[in-house]
Amino acid sequence: MKRFDLQHVTTVFPHALPLPVSAGAVLFMLSAMRPHGGWLPLAVCVLAGLALWTLLEYLLHRFVLHGIEPFRRWHAQHHHRPDEPMRTPLLFSALLLIALVAIPMLTIGDRWLATGLALGLLAGHVAQEITHHALHARRHPAGHWLAACMRQHRLHHCRCPSCAYGTMTTFWDRAFGTAVPPDRRY
Repeated sequence: MKRFDLQHVTTVFPHALPLPVSAGAVLFMLSAMRPHGGWLPLAVCVLAGLALWTLLEYLLHRFVLHGIEPFRRWHAQHHHRPDEPMRTPLLFSALLLIALVAIPMLTIGDRWLATGLALGLLAGHVAQEITHHALHARRHPAGHWLAACMRQHRLHHCRCPSCAYGTMTTFWDRAFGTAVPPDRRY
């Protein structure tokens, strides 16, 4: 009899989305309970969370998914079969979700600002999952933002696996020196 192993329990896009979307809905309801500082600081924190997510996504992709076992092995399967449905280990999704909510709540003294930051992080995570799926699911018209993202992502998969870690932006790749070199772009 095969032993149950939590690392092999996976979710397939879009079935992985209810976890972060549900957590985001709860945070949204909490944030709607009239924050004491007004809506502007809360909105700024949501936007900061969205921006922070792009950095976290870059760091997780570069250093965890390409560097630490068993994450590296799981992610390598995606690189070898990029057109198959993406499977995310449930354990990874759950731990990421907990971290995206718990870290702001435990480190920021103001619960409304922490809620806004966590909501932005979760929204960024959901946007990244949808974007990543779209990059593999279909073509996009030339000049479209997703066409540029898809070109970078395909280069990451095919020609330069140590480059182009960002899914939604090339900002962090350019900032940290992992942008696709000119000789590998075509």
